[in-house]
Amino acid sequence: MPRRPDPSIKPAIVERVAAHLRATPIEAVTLRGVGRALGTSAYPLVYHFGSRDALVDAVVEHLERTCDHVELDSAATPTDLRSWFREQFGNLGDPDRYLAARLTFELGATEPLRGGCRHRPRHDRQVASVVAWCRHHDVTDPERRGREAVLYARGVQWGGVLDGDQQAADQALHRIARTLALAAGRADAAVGPIDTTGPDAEHDEGRPERGGLRVEPDRDRGVVPDRDGQVRA
Repeated sequence: MPRRPDPSIKPAIVERVAAHLRATPIEAVTLRGVGRALGTSAYPLVYHFGSRDALVDAVVEHLERTCDHVELDSAATPTDLRSWFREQFGNLGDPDRYLAARLTFELGATEPLRGGCRHRPRHDRQVASVVAWCRHHDVTDPERRGREAVLYARGVQWGGVLDGDQQAADQALHRIARTLALAAGRADAAVGPIDTTGPDAEHDEGRPERGGLRVEPDRDRGVVPDRDGQVRA
């Protein structure tokens, strides 16, 4: 009778591979090279994961285990919406979140060429969640606004990976959520006072408020979005 595999081995491999990937570009990753870095051969990696891409996907899934369980309720408050955007696309000061974002971009860009089906479905679920929120809150053109908000957030995340300014990325994500809240006419909702010690502190000091929701002026043009989220002078 064959011996059953030890269930602790696979998670242990994933953790060690994650540590290896922090200083290794994806194009340099091979099963043989990872095996050498881990002090073993490629055999256990092939046995447990089957391929390099499956191994790296397992690492991303492991790193994103917390934010993947954070769901956006369609009736969520602007505060919850803001937290959701940060959980999904921010917190890049956490080494695990930063590595997950980096690997997502590296793998997601080539996923259609590899026939993969992890990163695009996750993106589609995020879009669907924000669209549902917009629809519930009577935002004009909810499909477009929800999809664009996620695309903006993904761009912010990539910018945070590129320039390393995690605080600026979190601030930008908060502004995306605020713009949606204003478009929903939720200026009276409980976003609450801006935390002067948190990521908004530097830029929110002295900002005008509208019913508990701080209005975010466009820095270059000195304008604010109206209820439909349009920016006018």
